[in-house]
Amino acid sequence: MHEHALIHNIVKEILTREKLPAGAKVRQVRIRIGLLEMHSEAAFRQGFAVACQDTPLAGAALELDLVLPSLECRACGHKRPCKEGEVDPHDAMPVMECPACKELATVRGGRGVTEIRLTLD
Repeated sequence: MHEHALIHNIVKEILTREKLPAGAKVRQVRIRIGLLEMHSEAAFRQGFAVACQDTPLAGAALELDLVLPSLECRACGHKRPCKEGEVDPHDAMPVMECPACKELATVRGGRGVTEIRLTLD
């Protein structure tokens, strides 16, 4: 459900902000999005297809540029990117055990939509 609401908002924003020429056909939509925004990539893609029906975006290929969250430990300064599936996207303030010092480390990033690009035919 989260993915459908998010993609409907993205599609609405594209259609509101982009000044597409009359009769324009969008070939591709590229979205740079935090991995933690999507609970399911399949549901996100399905929501995109549904939200784009009867719009200039209908039939456009969706390319996702996923931004991974990163682990940052305040205790020892260790930093590293998190692996896909390592952080629960439902967790609003995720923490993990630091692999270097075993203290609790903060998970940062991996959220939000930071860029949307359209390719027209």
